Amino acid sequence: MNSLEQSRESVAEAIEPLDPVRTPLADALGCVLREDACAREDMPAFDRSAMDGYAVDALDGSERFRIVGDARPGRRPDFAVRRGECARIFTGAEIPEGASQVLKQEDVRAEEGWMTPDSRPSADYIRRRGEDARAGDRLLGPGLRLGPAEIGLLANLGVVAPLVSPRCRTAHFATGDELVDPAEEPGPSRIRDSNSALVRAFAETQGAIMTHQERVADDADLLTARLRLAMDAGCDLLLISGGASVGAYDFGRTALERLGFQIRFEKVNLRPGKPLAFATRGRQAAFVLPGNPLSHLAVLHCVVRVAFERLAGARPAWQVLNARLRAGMRIGGDGRDTLWPARVDMEEGEPVVEALRWRSSGDITGMAGLNAFIRCTVPVLDMGARVPCILLHG
Repeated sequence: MNSLEQSRESVAEAIEPLDPVRTPLADALGCVLREDACAREDMPAFDRSAMDGYAVDALDGSERFRIVGDARPGRRPDFAVRRGECARIFTGAEIPEGASQVLKQEDVRAEEGWMTPDSRPSADYIRRRGEDARAGDRLLGPGLRLGPAEIGLLANLGVVAPLVSPRCRTAHFATGDELVDPAEEPGPSRIRDSNSALVRAFAETQGAIMTHQERVADDADLLTARLRLAMDAGCDLLLISGGASVGAYDFGRTALERLGFQIRFEKVNLRPGKPLAFATRGRQAAFVLPGNPLSHLAVLHCVVRVAFERLAGARPAWQVLNARLRAGMRIGGDGRDTLWPARVDMEEGEPVVEALRWRSSGDITGMAGLNAFIRCTVPVLDMGARVPCILLHG
């Protein structure tokens, strides 16, 4: 069996990023940038006021100043400030010629065309040209997933159609005769399909598009036919829930092999999540996920996520921190690398982790509030122990 690290490396090595495309900025949130984004001009482009107040010459020691004009945002001042003079100025407005300091409006008195300072602080309250960036400076680079802040910066740079990775086209098939729609009342021996909602939500957090999703009965021929349709439609990543184990009705790997996929691994030394298969055919990739919900969550975050990141042109990464265990816990297990559902919180600036209830990988009730997995191999952990936690968010 592959270790968790070996599985992640195998996925990363087998998948190439999708070809980048130019995308309208309004549609680029969550996409991965594939080019440098540089300042086209100095930022700020001119000396401007950081406050509402009055612009004066910093070396002018006059006791009071005659107000000779207004400097407003969006208008270049058509006057100069001379000795004994000042200009009313507003935040973001260009500093008029002759001025080198802004006195805050709360530090002065103004009446009948004159301004008298109550104090003269040393700060000039001016944002100087180029103090944030110079023309040509590289501000964003390839591999960065675009969030609201990056979208705002690109807009400021005038990049209205950034070169980004296209959204991964994902198809998902939940297999099992026992599955019914979540809106239905399950009959005898039937269960609601929760994995489809889980997989769709996870794919969307990765910036992917779910182009197709359906439930498929335990029928190898039917599953093969449905997978072929998704492949022919240009799907980048196929996800199959169930069918990863060795039971008589586990057809996931069989269907992929019929379609010409190369199985790269089919087991991971992981609890939960051991029966995880990964396969490729050309630039298309596929996973057969273990059927239980908690197993789904574990392998999606720790292995399948690597495929989404590679297809998007991002560097595969996960966030791990050591947290203090709130209470002792008995891990048990069979020596496999264990991912125990947990919740990490900050207490007095220190990360503290609480192990959540976990009866089995089919117990979905223990997922409430989960934001991390405690990673461990020892059978028992004492209260206060420092344990590595794989964070699911952030």
